[in-house]
Amino acid sequence: MSARKINLRKILFFLILLFLPTQLGRHFWPRFSYLFGIRVDYLSPTLYLTDVFILCLFCISVFCFFKKRNFGNFLRKNRNKILHICLIFVFLALTSVFSENVLAGFYGEIKFFEFVFLGFYSVNILKKISFEKILSAFSVGIIFESSLSIFQYLNQKSLGGFFYLFGERSFTGQTPGIANASLGGDLILRPYGTFPHPNVLAGYLLLFMTLILFNMEGRNKLIKNIYLISLILGSLGILLSLGRFPFILWLLTIAIFAFKKNKEKFKKIIISSLLALSIVVSFIFYTPFYLRFFETSFFDESFVLRSELLVSAFQKILESPIIGHGLNNYFTDSKVLGNIFYLQPVHNIFVLVFLKVGLIGFLYSLWFIIKTIQNFNKKTPLFIKLTFFYIIIIGFFDHYFLTLQQGQLMLTFFLSLYFAKIKYD
Repeated sequence: MSARKINLRKILFFLILLFLPTQLGRHFWPRFSYLFGIRVDYLSPTLYLTDVFILCLFCISVFCFFKKRNFGNFLRKNRNKILHICLIFVFLALTSVFSENVLAGFYGEIKFFEFVFLGFYSVNILKKISFEKILSAFSVGIIFESSLSIFQYLNQKSLGGFFYLFGERSFTGQTPGIANASLGGDLILRPYGTFPHPNVLAGYLLLFMTLILFNMEGRNKLIKNIYLISLILGSLGILLSLGRFPFILWLLTIAIFAFKKNKEKFKKIIISSLLALSIVVSFIFYTPFYLRFFETSFFDESFVLRSELLVSAFQKILESPIIGHGLNNYFTDSKVLGNIFYLQPVHNIFVLVFLKVGLIGFLYSLWFIIKTIQNFNKKTPLFIKLTFFYIIIIGFFDHYFLTLQQGQLMLTFFLSLYFAKIKYD
């Protein structure tokens, strides 16, 4: 394999990381993407810019594989992995064949194996790339997304123009189905950045800022300043996104970081972190933001929606508890739903897995989670364990890690990170 090909693959990998937040893509609307005569984004086959990068990466990898002609050695080394993939492929194919929306199921299977390839490739390439370079790519993404979301919040609408090229959708606070929040009696537009929902923006900022915060030490001045700017803007971005769990988890992250750095030489860091945390908490308590983050009601629209989706999902699970309803067949029927905005997945990735692939797929997923935990050891950095914990927590209350391009890319990256056993420089 030539150095040029290696470099090209690394460039493509970095482009995937850099453009992870964007949703620039081409939607297609075949008949199976309609539900009750309504277009459903979750079912629409979409070719994203990141898909193009992954496809190019796949083609180059296949070319290099056949050029090496070392099939026997590859099969011996990866026999168990290949067996797992084949069994998963057969099982998912069967669930799709017996699903109500067969073509949607097969499209979901194609997407699943796209991310399986990316995951296996990432596990290998992460060992060969400086972790600092990876964090720098995400710092640029955080600065861009946070700045965009801040201006969206101030303007209470999308900015348009140049940002359309990165997938920013056109919206205002009056756009049907847009995410608004009530603050002090006023209806406030929650910023999206280039993400499909503010919650995905908040999750992105939380997870990657956690990596950056715990890797500030030992960097040169320029890199450290870039990291610092990304953390400051990202913190404001999480606050303005009005995502409850990501914001609270980010405060927890800062507190854990300050507690961990309790040695003498880190006193300045502790004092600065606690001061910043105190200012943020004080600001929240004396503004309408307090009502959003700390006074929730079981009668909130979002809570009612999640509850109804959860109940209807369990009803649907009982119809096919063993093999589920197939990928992309997780929508409940029209008898349960009376609102078109309810045409979305249940907000719990574990229930969603059960709904898609039944008890068999759920138990396999549970086994995979246990294997991931067993892969951790005493040498595993705290920030790695924190991100795993955060993904689990968020997964109990949202679905985007399994249903949206950006969420799937995030989940793929972090799962790869957990298994790569890289050296964190």
